[in-house]
Amino acid sequence: MGIIGRLLVIGATLLFFSGCASTSTAGDPFEAVNRKSWDFNYQVMDKYALKPAAEGYETVPQPIRQGVTNLLSNLSEPLYAVNNLLQWKVTDSGSSVLRFVVNTTIGLVGLFDPATDMGLVKKEETFAQTFGVWGIGNGPFIMWPVYGASTARNTVGDFVDVFVYPLSILSFEQRAGKFVLEGLDSRIDFQQYEPILDGSLDPYGYVKDVYLQRDAHLVSDGKVAETESDEFDLEFDDELLDDELLNDAPADDKSDDHTDYKVTD
Repeated sequence: MGIIGRLLVIGATLLFFSGCASTSTAGDPFEAVNRKSWDFNYQVMDKYALKPAAEGYETVPQPIRQGVTNLLSNLSEPLYAVNNLLQWKVTDSGSSVLRFVVNTTIGLVGLFDPATDMGLVKKEETFAQTFGVWGIGNGPFIMWPVYGASTARNTVGDFVDVFVYPLSILSFEQRAGKFVLEGLDSRIDFQQYEPILDGSLDPYGYVKDVYLQRDAHLVSDGKVAETESDEFDLEFDDELLDDELLNDAPADDKSDDHTDYKVTD
């Protein structure tokens, strides 16, 4: 299928999901299947693969891990530039372009982040967020095996992301490597919140609510309605954003990738 055909399929899918969800809060019609996926992700994939791998990766010197994180993040700067522009954030789009140029050249292909030192703040925007800004509803909540928490809208958005250069020229193996390394980074960050999840009466429900609250925060640039904020009065950080960190962080300075606690993912 050519690029035009793909775009037509994407457009039709978004129209369908927009009609299925008139509010910003996703329903959970697939809860029975989602819970089974969650059990597999957390009790099998995380326990026997992701967590041990993350603990091993954590032994790598932090400067090296930071360089890898910077490199992977730099690959997404053009994606951020496109989506900032689609949301009419022209200045932020220009900042993303400059960050990509500076970090790719002076920063040695992105291993270092001199752009931040120059005052060019990262402005992360993906197609999932752009679709939300455009008023497209979440559609049903989905807990994908391995990939983790998402919604119908965000699943489509994540798919569209890979068509933006330079992500579009990565091979399957390179994309898989990027996915795994970002997942390991996320799992390391998540360790401090693991007791909260394990102590929850309903870990699946907790993760779902946290994911949806974080998604609403990203789409609205932190301007979530008070009623919605009160409904999900939870603690969470980058993958499960801690509420204090969320309130302290600038609304438009959102942290990377992809998003939510994803079990590799």
